[in-house]
Amino acid sequence: MPAALNAAAYAAAIASMVLCSAIDDGCSAATASHLLQRQSRMLRIAQVPALAAQPLRHIHWLHFPKAGTSFLATIWNFACGQRIPLDLAVSPRAVPGCEQCYDVALLDRYPAETYCEDGYLSEDFSTQHKPVTALDMRQKDWSVVGLFRRPSQRLISAFYDNLHASGMSGDEFSDLWQACGAKGENSAACYARYPGIAGCTARMLTGGSCAESAADRSLLSSFDGGKARLEEALKMVKEMTFLGLTEEWDLSVCLFHRMFGGSVSAAQLDELYDEAQLAGFIDEVDEEIYEAASKRFHELLRLHVGDLNICDTLVQQATRMTEEPAGTAVQSACDCASIGRQCGVSQGLSCGQCPGKRLDFDGLGPANLTCDVSGQCLVDGQPRPKLFDWKF
Repeated sequence: MPAALNAAAYAAAIASMVLCSAIDDGCSAATASHLLQRQSRMLRIAQVPALAAQPLRHIHWLHFPKAGTSFLATIWNFACGQRIPLDLAVSPRAVPGCEQCYDVALLDRYPAETYCEDGYLSEDFSTQHKPVTALDMRQKDWSVVGLFRRPSQRLISAFYDNLHASGMSGDEFSDLWQACGAKGENSAACYARYPGIAGCTARMLTGGSCAESAADRSLLSSFDGGKARLEEALKMVKEMTFLGLTEEWDLSVCLFHRMFGGSVSAAQLDELYDEAQLAGFIDEVDEEIYEAASKRFHELLRLHVGDLNICDTLVQQATRMTEEPAGTAVQSACDCASIGRQCGVSQGLSCGQCPGKRLDFDGLGPANLTCDVSGQCLVDGQPRPKLFDWKF
């Protein structure tokens, strides 16, 4: 850290710059039986001084399933919210059948072509679970960023997300469901051991899908859990522009902004599963990759953060702000729900555009969506009570 900005001075700077926060999407209520811990919150803090901000352009998100979709809030705030703050605490209810789709809902409110700065995102930017390769990264000048999650935790989370298996064919997924779903063993251990599941991060770091289809293996080879891709995957970990750890969410967001500057607006969802559900199964390849990612993460922390009190102060101030009663002057300053807006700009805060995908919840077809001067969404000139409310 620069000599002129010691930990105490930095703490004072952060304390003076805290703007607002919002909390609670309902996930911190009763803890499910398969969870040891579940907590969620939304933090928003003003400009964070970077230790030595480096240009970050052509961002490409390597989004491992169940590693933290809400990291998109950090990317979007950096790439799209520097001119005017965005309220990124959007409801994840994007469209019928996709009611926990934070990424889809966020882009419906704040589409990249309208809100993001030119050149900040890669031309191929996607929120979906698409793989990367070293060749793509070099030829397309991608700045690859992503979060890694402990493999055992990621596997259990994927099991509870309807046996997530991106990459398998429909017939293969049906077989997986019959074996390990509600009609089969109905266990995370069965899911983790099923051919094609282990080694997700190894495959996605080397151009493959998270779940391996049998069609991608020769008739003479058996499923190897990603072992053949391990060496290349470990090289990619070293080449990524930024990486964080889901288990170290606050530090990861802090590190991102210490490396690249910008303001903080990060949704967080921490889940801790009882790993006994895996009945001793270890995803050996992805564990080795996670160990390498963790090592690099802590190296980046030492290089770009140094004194972790800096990040502690940021989180403490944000947490304190989440305890502000709803409707207070502090919260109302940057909370679209508190100021009663569904869209548009007010009080230096953008509430985005009217989310058109929500029309499907009312069975409406294509319509003319407009935002009136009071920040209410109109469908063909008429209001639709509650359909476009912030806490939908």
